[in-house]
Amino acid sequence: MVSPKEPDPQDPAFLKIDKAHTPFLLKAIEAVQRTNWVQCYDLNHVYISMREDRYKGRDCIVVRFYAADLANDDWMDVTSADIGGAHVYMEAAGRAVLHIGIEH
Repeated sequence: MVSPKEPDPQDPAFLKIDKAHTPFLLKAIEAVQRTNWVQCYDLNHVYISMREDRYKGRDCIVVRFYAADLANDDWMDVTSADIGGAHVYMEAAGRAVLHIGIEH
């Protein structure tokens, strides 16, 4: 995963995603575009996080879309309902969408 840091003058990329995780991001974008969440929030102006997780006992990757930024000092106090979140849980092995959680 990617963590914020000062730009490296030798590498002008501000974000790098490992090629193993790219299909999860693309599939999550496709999945969330088919929900009513995108009628409330502009997918072109969201924050995105991605991490390994478990869903109903299965290894998965969860991609989370947030309408507002979560900071290090407020992430414990803010719920996804407070900031408008959509969470796409995908099977780690096959990338099948297991669940889409929507918070408004």
